[in-house]
Amino acid sequence: MKKTIFYFLILLLSGCIFIKDQVLNLEFGYIKTIPKEAQNFIKDVGDTLILTKEEIKQYNKEIAKKTDSLYDVLNMESLTKEEIKKYIDSYTLPFLPKYDSNKVLTALNTKTIIENRNIENVETQTDLLKGIIVKRSDLRAFPTEVSFYDKKGIQDFDRIQETELAINTPVRILHESKDQLWNFVVSPIYAGWVLKENIALAKEEDWDFFIHNPAFGVITDANLKVEGDILDMGVRLPVTNFLEDQYQLAVPIKTEENTVSKKIIHLSKDKAHIGYLPYTSNNVILQAFKYENIPYSWGGKEEGVDCSSFVRNVYKTFGFIFPRNTAEQKNSVGEILLLTNKSLKEKQKLISENGVSLLYEPGHVMMYLGQKNGKNYVMHASGKEKKVTLMELNSSHLSKIDRIVKVP
Repeated sequence: MKKTIFYFLILLLSGCIFIKDQVLNLEFGYIKTIPKEAQNFIKDVGDTLILTKEEIKQYNKEIAKKTDSLYDVLNMESLTKEEIKKYIDSYTLPFLPKYDSNKVLTALNTKTIIENRNIENVETQTDLLKGIIVKRSDLRAFPTEVSFYDKKGIQDFDRIQETELAINTPVRILHESKDQLWNFVVSPIYAGWVLKENIALAKEEDWDFFIHNPAFGVITDANLKVEGDILDMGVRLPVTNFLEDQYQLAVPIKTEENTVSKKIIHLSKDKAHIGYLPYTSNNVILQAFKYENIPYSWGGKEEGVDCSSFVRNVYKTFGFIFPRNTAEQKNSVGEILLLTNKSLKEKQKLISENGVSLLYEPGHVMMYLGQKNGKNYVMHASGKEKKVTLMELNSSHLSKIDRIVKVP
């Protein structure tokens, strides 16, 4: 009962309770200053709530039915040896020649990496260990920090980098590498290898506190740096207290015994929101603009973001659970309007008529934000520009766009 009352008070204080016609005003309590460029796309009248939090929760179930790339790690208890081997063997090393910076990789390098999977010692796991990510982590196809680039000296597409895992991501630990530096894990969005030092073992009460806690705050900034940590947009952390102009949140850390503990941080109220943000078009636009000029990197390597994780993180702030990659997103996250065989003019018209939405071309996704001076504008994490950027929707991209996805 005490926990329920506390949670209600948190919701009340954060302004997350909506009644009657569910129309919001433009006070935006979680953000102090609306970016100047964003003002071109923000509605200057009431912004209607699109879905409630409960409706988003139900919508996530529909997304999960349409894709095989979301994993229910919270209820994953055991796996056979064969099932674990299947996860590990789902990855193959790219063909040589490949380069780690300026170093040419050899057959001996690849043999060592393959052997480090330690696959001959995989065992059936009847009680899978629970873990929590305590540092923003690269998730790799193989247990190595060696990169596999196509060209010497060009480091923009590491072919064994799969994704990044944000702090406070729950994982199930399946296996350990031969050098004992890596764990093969299943996360909610991907399976792969993560450095052991970035994972803390969690008991059931740890998961209850960090993962299931109904009193939580959501990070609303992009790549927020706090006391040496990088907190991605959409990261959910337990809230422990309210101060006059700050929230007090708990971040998971690792003890010397490899178990999880907590560190208390204080964030100003424009960098986090208690509970998920109200899902409105204006808020989607604001969240997208917070990523403007953040560096691009394939698979979120180091501190960057790629096109699909940019989109995923923006929608995480509202409680949506998207697949990680464009191939799965484009078929599962919303209502699809195919643009095949449409002229450029027809595409422009249909895009402008559908409002804030996702535009997919083969291997890429952009967020349509609206019109400025009668022209359509998108924001995307651009490999060419090496950053998240706002641009007029040009004919080059328009010719490749094959669908509009409205969420929802």
